[in-house]
Amino acid sequence: MEVRKIPVAQGLAWFRAAIDIGARNPKAVFGAATLFIATLYGLAILLGVVAVALTRDGDAAPNPMLFASIFVPLFVGLMVIMPVLIGGLMHVIREAEAGRPVRARDLFAPMRSTRLRTLALLGLVQIAFAILGGVVAVAIAGTDYWQDYFGAVRGAMGGEMPVVPQPRHPGLLMVVQLAYNYFTYAVMLFAVPLVLFSGQGIVEAVRNALRASVRNVGANLVAAGLFVAGTVVAAIVVLLLSMLANVIGSLVHPAVGTLLSMLVLLAFVSALLVVLAGGAYIAWRDTFGGDVPPAPPSFGGIEV
Repeated sequence: MEVRKIPVAQGLAWFRAAIDIGARNPKAVFGAATLFIATLYGLAILLGVVAVALTRDGDAAPNPMLFASIFVPLFVGLMVIMPVLIGGLMHVIREAEAGRPVRARDLFAPMRSTRLRTLALLGLVQIAFAILGGVVAVAIAGTDYWQDYFGAVRGAMGGEMPVVPQPRHPGLLMVVQLAYNYFTYAVMLFAVPLVLFSGQGIVEAVRNALRASVRNVGANLVAAGLFVAGTVVAAIVVLLLSMLANVIGSLVHPAVGTLLSMLVLLAFVSALLVVLAGGAYIAWRDTFGGDVPPAPPSFGGIEV
């Protein structure tokens, strides 16, 4: 499959178009994002409950065999379902953008698709990337650094003043971690639509996603940088709004204030998910010539 060469400035066009995602059917798109969060939150609670049960409230080390037979499969299941949910959110966005009828619960449409198994395999690919990245990070920073680092984290959680250790090669470690984050996110966000919409197999999808992440590194980094910067600015605003909602709601009852604050945060995270998945869908469409229209218009300035 051809990987189109995208101008660097197109990353700005992707970001601008991603912000408008969901306008045609906000109920379905943002409802699907909320279902996404609820599903992951439920699975995370299940993992937490199992972890606490296995460690007897943190007072003992878990039995290795019991840990491997219960917690590890649940964690793998969480990683496997992640690309399926991302694909489901992209599916809802795709249908909404095309003007076709779609509902929030269509988030789970990939689970009825013939592409389900291949999407799930992307989760295993992410696990393999994480193991490889961990091995490289340990080799660069040194085993002592990670032992001291996690010791400092445990001490901070226990109320102690943490002493942050220093890795052996901090500059190299930072560069490697940035590269690792870029390629793992790019592969996941490109490979999901390549599997779900382009019908590619796992090897072909990962290979083409890697090619796209290298060939269009400029546009991808522009879009990613704008997303991160926008998230930071929006997070500050949302945090202030959440605090205000808490104060106003507490005038009625503290529980009302907490509920309003949580609703503001939920809306923010849902919007982030929509922008992330929508931007990735638009980038796939532009890079690989997917759906019609094949690409958003080239960036020609900011409309006021």
